[in-house]
Amino acid sequence: MIGVWFGNFFEPFYSDRAAVERGIAEVAELGFTSLNLDSKPWEDFFARYRGEPASQYVGMQEFMIQQARSRGLDYTHLALYLCGDNLYPTIRDVPPVRGEEAILPDGKPMGTYKYWSPAAQKTMVDHVAGLLKLYGNGMFRRSDDRIVMQTMFDPIPKPSFDEEGRSRYLAWLEKRYSGDVTKLNEIYGIKASTFYALTPDQYWLRPKELNWVECAVPSAQDFEARTADFHRWIDNQTYLASEMESYFATMKEKWRELEPKLFIEPVLHQWGYFFNPPGQTIWPTAKRALDVYRLAPHVDGVLYITSPLNAENRADAMAVSVEGSILRTANQGREFTAGLYLGRHVNGDIYSVVPPSEAIATLVASGAGAFHMYGYSGLDDGGVLFRMDGVFKESLSTGNRWAKEVIPLIDEARSKEVAILFPREMSLYEPLEHDVGGRHRMDLLGWYSQFVDLGWHVDILHPDQVEAGGLAGYETLVVSHNSLYDLGDNSRLEIAVKSFVEAGGTLFHGPKCALARRAFGIEETTTAFDCFEMIEEVIPHGWSTVEFAKGNQIARYLRSGRSAIAETSHGAGRVISFGFEYGYAYTRTTMPIVPPEYGKREMHPIVLLKQTPVELLAGAAPKALFRPIKGVECARFGRHVVIVNHRSSPVNLGGIIKPRAIHQTPSAGGWLAAHSALYLDINS
Repeated sequence: MIGVWFGNFFEPFYSDRAAVERGIAEVAELGFTSLNLDSKPWEDFFARYRGEPASQYVGMQEFMIQQARSRGLDYTHLALYLCGDNLYPTIRDVPPVRGEEAILPDGKPMGTYKYWSPAAQKTMVDHVAGLLKLYGNGMFRRSDDRIVMQTMFDPIPKPSFDEEGRSRYLAWLEKRYSGDVTKLNEIYGIKASTFYALTPDQYWLRPKELNWVECAVPSAQDFEARTADFHRWIDNQTYLASEMESYFATMKEKWRELEPKLFIEPVLHQWGYFFNPPGQTIWPTAKRALDVYRLAPHVDGVLYITSPLNAENRADAMAVSVEGSILRTANQGREFTAGLYLGRHVNGDIYSVVPPSEAIATLVASGAGAFHMYGYSGLDDGGVLFRMDGVFKESLSTGNRWAKEVIPLIDEARSKEVAILFPREMSLYEPLEHDVGGRHRMDLLGWYSQFVDLGWHVDILHPDQVEAGGLAGYETLVVSHNSLYDLGDNSRLEIAVKSFVEAGGTLFHGPKCALARRAFGIEETTTAFDCFEMIEEVIPHGWSTVEFAKGNQIARYLRSGRSAIAETSHGAGRVISFGFEYGYAYTRTTMPIVPPEYGKREMHPIVLLKQTPVELLAGAAPKALFRPIKGVECARFGRHVVIVNHRSSPVNLGGIIKPRAIHQTPSAGGWLAAHSALYLDINS
């Protein structure tokens, strides 16, 4: 299934049948196999279920279905939009069917669903049942005959301030504080007699700023000082995350009752999961209380849309690889669908740097078995594929053709070698605007890129997975920066990581790593910025500099002579401690210059070294098929190999390219074209 979202909110696709016919013909020509219809639960769909005539909007979707089938395409539906956006007050002229809405503190409807309401949940089930009844025959079916239902798009749970919603939250809060209102009073700076005496302004962060999608966030100073508003925010978001998880668990049982059988595959995020677009404050996961790993057990497939955009707002194919890794590990061995944004992104023309074919190949290398692409026509927040130029469309067609040929050949699991710990607390609680320059997220990207550049296979594991034994089979664990690690209950995680290292694993980490301190007693001292020596003299790059008093000195600061990088032994394994944010240094857009006090001495940042510290410490992947090349990603699935060249120059892969190699773009013998990919069967 290589599906593309095709919206008919706007003209010409709202009422111009000739335009729709041309558009769907182009969708087929571009290599898509499936059409995704935006069929959210509006009243005109329910009227159609009752046998009434089709509205203009519903009628056009029925025409789109007919056109798709005439060209050999099947279709799927975006059936529900749980953030309330399906109102589209300036676009749609019919109301949504919500069943029951969340209520604002002033008693007015919030314009979104009450997630825990049986009435709201019933409308969703009724809507999907109606779609199945009217249109089920042509819907995409998996090999097990289950119909793929993409039942939601960007869920955003919200509180409700009616009596029932208020009691629900306060009961949760009472349990969270073990019934001790004195403790809550101390943290919140209030004097409540009981939990149920709390007012909305006392228990929710600035509730007057709530609407169907937005909410208040604490200031950077609140985060720094851990003020009462900070703690309100943490409690609020923790509660909403629990409601989100509870909702999915409840709905899973309701979907199972429907016939024909469904494969529930929500579209959980629209604009990138870990790399939310900078400046777009309504999209970050921290505002949406979204942790896809926690939702994974309650859906048949974890799916979200990504794009080649990193946390510094730069086009970057490696950001797609990171999010593909999260998709793969969140799905825990299940075949998964990858989501990809297509078109001119709200933050720039990213595909002028990263061709669509490269982004598609990167997700195939991540292990994707299908695609959901957004989108052909939308105009409001994307969906502008139909307006893109011929070069873009040719690359997209090339990517789709190659993916359709290669994906069915890959029938083995991807290699496991290096794990990066997903920064759970940072992702859930840190508003994007407080991650200065995206540096916290860039630290993970840099660690990921460094190991991929050395030929290693890298997975991103959630703490819950590590606690459950998920590190089995890995050689190395990286702990990238997690600004809010202390907010989690991580004692079991620390036990699991300690056991991994003592059994022979290697742990890499940077400054302010509470996990390393708690699990291994790693002590650090803040020090003035300085360069260090490790074969070459190196200029570090980060936002903090620390030194280590204990352990084997791997690299020394030039002025103090103390450890900039230290190694400590623990059982059969080791912990490598870096005194600066290594991942950030590896992938940062700017580079530091030689500090003035060192005059004309030759020293360089990480990215210009002949051998990086991680290369010296971890080496190139021993099972790599070729000498690793920076910017060239290699993914091995048993005998199957996918290689993606993220560079703007062709690369010489020597003698590894077999006669039966499937090139995405034709290349000279032994070469892989720039921003392109190839597939190999190394046994053929």
